[in-house]
Parts: sequence; structure tokens; C-alpha cells
Amino acid sequence: MSDNITVLIVEDDPIIAADLKFLMQDLGYSPFPPVASAEDALLVLNNIKPDFALIDVTLEGDMDGIDLAEIINKKQRLPIIFLTAHHDRTTIDRIKAVQPSAYLVKPLEEHNLQTSIELALYNHSHQKLEPKQAEGGEDYVMGKHFFIKVKNQLKKVLLEDILFLEAYDNYSFVHTANGSKSIIGSNLKMLEHKLAEHQFIRIHRSYLINLRAVDGIEEDVVLIKENHLPVGKTYREEFMKRISLL
Repeated sequence: MSDNITVLIVEDDPIIAADLKFLMQDLGYSPFPPVASAEDALLVLNNIKPDFALIDVTLEGDMDGIDLAEIINKKQRLPIIFLTAHHDRTTIDRIKAVQPSAYLVKPLEEHNLQTSIELALYNHSHQKLEPKQAEGGEDYVMGKHFFIKVKNQLKKVLLEDILFLEAYDNYSFVHTANGSKSIIGSNLKMLEHKLAEHQFIRIHRSYLINLRAVDGIEEDVVLIKENHLPVGKTYREEFMKRISLL
């Protein structure tokens, strides 16, 4: 399954749309083919769910980008970044009314766009977290995705692909099914709260595991692929309860 962050581009100028597509690819995102109208965007959104959308305010057809955003907000949670050549008071007031993640005035600056995307994903994924859970760190849980920052770029990891998380001081290592290992800026206690509803459980002060990834149990050791992870006495009872319920 793809670990790329996907984006829907809604832009009626074919040259700008193509430029945005290539820019998104250069920044490491995976753009769907751009669409030119709100009507086409809604058709696409009936079949796919991007991680965020770049929407031009002025579009061809009966609906503009702000009308489109109103409909999207009613149907699904989706970070929206508006692109506009107009910054008159009427347009700005309409934009504010649909509460986008950001809006940028054309011509776009690459750095501002990248920063806006990262903030949009971060803020959107933390909307339902308690304040203490949202403090610090650069791990962004959104739906069944886990956004981590690798070399100044966000990377999407599916929760189902995570085998376990390992404590490392005030950070944590993420171990995935493909053998990769990434470090994220949150401690294991914070991650335990965020991932509790996604079949993750603490088995040791140093390990938080994906219950679906467990291959076996030998006394006080959990087997996950080639990894042998210890089960701490403090966590054993709750762990065995969860295992018996699966």
C-alpha cells in the first residue's frame, strides 16, 4: 500500500494545474490528476479520499472553490488550502466562513506552500486530541494514517503497517512491516494515548505494539516477525486480556 501523502488539485487553468502537479511531486506528495471544476472534484471525491486538497477559488462552472469547500466540509474531514488571485474583503470573508486550513495568494511561493501543507496536516490531525496529547512531537495521527517527519518532509505510514514502537528517551522509534525504522518526536506515553483505539497496547515501558502484528507468545516474550519483545510485569495482565478478546 502507498505511504505517500495524496493531494487533490482543483484548478481551472491547465498550465497552473500542471505546474502544481509537478510541484507536489517535487515536494514528495502524490497528486491525483487535477480537475478543473467543482463538479468534477465532487465526482472524484465520491471514489477517493485525498489527504488534503489544493483548491483555486475561481473555477469554471456554476460553483467556485468556496462553494466546493462548503460541500466537502459537510461530507468529510479534509484539510483544504485555497489558492486565489483575489484578496478583496468580500472574497476573504467568504474564505474565512468555510474555515480552510490556509489560503495563499498567487503567484505562489514554494516555501510558503510547503509550510502551509505541513501546518494544515498537523492542525487537522490534532483537532480531536486533548490539549496535553497535542503538545510537542511531530507524529500526526489522522484516521488510519500516521504522519511522521523524515528529513524535513512528512511521510505517511499506515497504522496497519506499524509492527511496534520503541521508547528512545523523549523520542520513539517506529518499526514497520517492511523493515524500516524511523524516529519521531513523541514519547511512548503520548503515543499510547493516541493509538489506544487502533489496537495498539503497551507491553513494556519500552514497547508499544500493534496487536494485529503479533505472531506468537512465549512465556513473557511477544514474537513479532524476527523481534522478541519482553512483556513487563506491570503490563502482562492487561495484555493477556486484550489478546484473549481478539
